[in-house]
Order: sequence, then C-alpha cells, then structure tokens
Amino acid sequence: MTQIKEKSMDLIRQMPEEHMFYVIDMLQNLKISIADKENDKKQAMAAFQNLQKFRGRLPENFDADKELEEARNEKYGNPG
Repeated sequence: MTQIKEKSMDLIRQMPEEHMFYVIDMLQNLKISIADKENDKKQAMAAFQNLQKFRGRLPENFDADKELEEARNEKYGNPG
C-alpha cells in the first residue's frame, strides 16, 4: 500500500464510528465527481476528433468575414 493510502487509512481508523457516514458520503461524492470529469474529457476529445474530420475542407481563399456579411445582408437586408 502506498504511503498516502496508509496515512488515509490511519486517519479513518482514528475517527469515531458515528462519523464514518460522513467519510463514506464524501468518498462517494468524490468518486462521482472524478467519473464525471473523466466523462467530460472523453466527450470533449470525441467532439475534437469530430471537428478534425472537417479540417481542410474549405478553399484556401475562403473569407469567413465576407461570407458572414453576405449571409447577414441576405437575411436582414443591406444596412444603410
């Protein structure tokens, strides 16, 4: 057992039995939190991989600002 786990176990052994409910509750919440963070990371990586599939599909001369302006003009009319 690692030193940190041994220290943790010693602290738990020193706690009164009636407080063990709180220790268990904290550990369960920590476990859930860690699992949620891992799941979030997996989802983020999957989204990134999905975006990578579209990399390089636009022409080199693509002007995003011009396209956005044209789309706005088409939808809302030409200002001015």
